[in-house]
Amino acid sequence: MFGANKMIISLIIIAVILWSSSFVGIRAALTGYSPIEIAVLRFVISSIALFLLILFQKINFPNKKDYFHFALLGLVLFINHIALNYGIRTITAGETTLIVSSSQLFQVLLAYLFLNETISIRFLLGLFFCFLGLTIIAFQNSIGLSFNLGVVFVLLAAITNAIYFILQKPLLKRYRPLEVIGYSTWIATMMLLPFGKGVIDVVSIANISATTSVIYIGIVTIIAHICWSKILSKIEASKAAIFLYTVPAMTIIIGFLWLRELPSLISCLGGAIILGGVILSNTKTGVTEQAY
Repeated sequence: MFGANKMIISLIIIAVILWSSSFVGIRAALTGYSPIEIAVLRFVISSIALFLLILFQKINFPNKKDYFHFALLGLVLFINHIALNYGIRTITAGETTLIVSSSQLFQVLLAYLFLNETISIRFLLGLFFCFLGLTIIAFQNSIGLSFNLGVVFVLLAAITNAIYFILQKPLLKRYRPLEVIGYSTWIATMMLLPFGKGVIDVVSIANISATTSVIYIGIVTIIAHICWSKILSKIEASKAAIFLYTVPAMTIIIGFLWLRELPSLISCLGGAIILGGVILSNTKTGVTEQAY
């Protein structure tokens, strides 16, 4: 029993560190690549890693009736990562994860709108605090702007992350998590490839640090998702998700160690309000499954 608990704790620590560091990795990669180039390279690397993982396993091929569903998932992933990469250009990795954590609230809202699930007054109050925190971050003057458009892009990433979660729910009843991640990632990669025309040329002149960062995030995000799938197979999602609240703090720590960047005190205040709103909402709604 102790051994099993130790394994779960180890997987949680690995997943949190890898997800946290991936946001910092994007910031590091931006020193040599554009947001679209990072997305193309990242997905190509992730696709290869997933193919190697699935190659020697027995897999369920998509049913014809699920083709459109998987295509939609791929499109959502495409939008998600483009928005994230463009948004993180003007805000720190720590600020980005604080905003992305609001994804859980959007999951509840989408479930209410499209899956006929209920919402509570507690959720609406949490949603209010979430947007209050987002507004504080968006209009703070830490980088000399009256309004930071990057916050809008990252907010779009949070919303599409929530959409991805809602869309994959019915598929997870018929396919394993690795299969859902694999098929949606491969489709997103095919959508991105037309935008990667000059990527090879850029790789030849980009600094080694930026290239290493892209390779890193392409691999570790897949490892983190696999770890999280194993965690959810062992314990309840509501218990596992508590640890996701540590991702922003871990990202800030890694961001300082890796890039020597720290969010402003105003951003930390806005982020604390966002996390407070998420925790307040989840106390009753039980929305806890989120993948960064």
